[in-house]
Amino acid sequence: MSATYATKLLLAFRSGDTCAMPGCNCKLTPDSDSGYPINVGEAAHIAGEHNGDGKKKRSARYDPSMTDEQRNHYNNLIYLCSTCHTTIDAIPHGENAYPVERLHKIKAKHEEKVRQAMLDAFADVGFPELEEATRWATTIQPSVVTTDYSLLGLDDKIKKNDLDDDARGVIAMGLGVASEVSRYIESVAQTDAEFPERLKAGFLEEYWCLKKEGIKGGDLFELMCRFAQRGFTRQAQRSAGLAVLIHLFETCEVFEK
Repeated sequence: MSATYATKLLLAFRSGDTCAMPGCNCKLTPDSDSGYPINVGEAAHIAGEHNGDGKKKRSARYDPSMTDEQRNHYNNLIYLCSTCHTTIDAIPHGENAYPVERLHKIKAKHEEKVRQAMLDAFADVGFPELEEATRWATTIQPSVVTTDYSLLGLDDKIKKNDLDDDARGVIAMGLGVASEVSRYIESVAQTDAEFPERLKAGFLEEYWCLKKEGIKGGDLFELMCRFAQRGFTRQAQRSAGLAVLIHLFETCEVFEK
């Protein structure tokens, strides 16, 4: 048993696709040879995974009182580069230098730093960032789901999807640039009439894919946020992607059904 793919993606998103170890700042979503971003980060166990029975050595910080489900839960994982992962898991030096409590604090501080940077960067979102954040939509076929305009109100949609205060905060900040997103989409539509439908279709395709995997609530929202960020490394681009998602959250059937 290991952490699920969705859990690893969520970990990468909340870590800003960056190693959580202080002073490392290694970007963990480089472009591949094909031009698409790839994930090279590792979901490292805070309390170790193996007890030392069988062929595998005992993992650093192994806690026999935990279940396998608890060991592979989001709360027991930290997003690291391979070098830092090796460092914290070395026995005895890494285990002694990085006990469970210290790793939890490092993770929490890093994720809070990433979240604040994401919110701050909404102020830098303009047409150039939106153009970069939506360029992928040029290859998408327009959505066939274009006639359902019986939308829920924003508060009702937040409640329906059981989104927490953190998600509400991101949505509130994103709505602050919603008018800029609307103006950008309208401007592109003047020369590419299908652009709004292609953009929506791309998000809906990912939304339904995640729904089929059984993901819902805040996890679904955050994985859609990560999809919107497209592996960008510059924070203004990442927040531009979020702004587009939040615009669609408010104006179309993404998160509706």
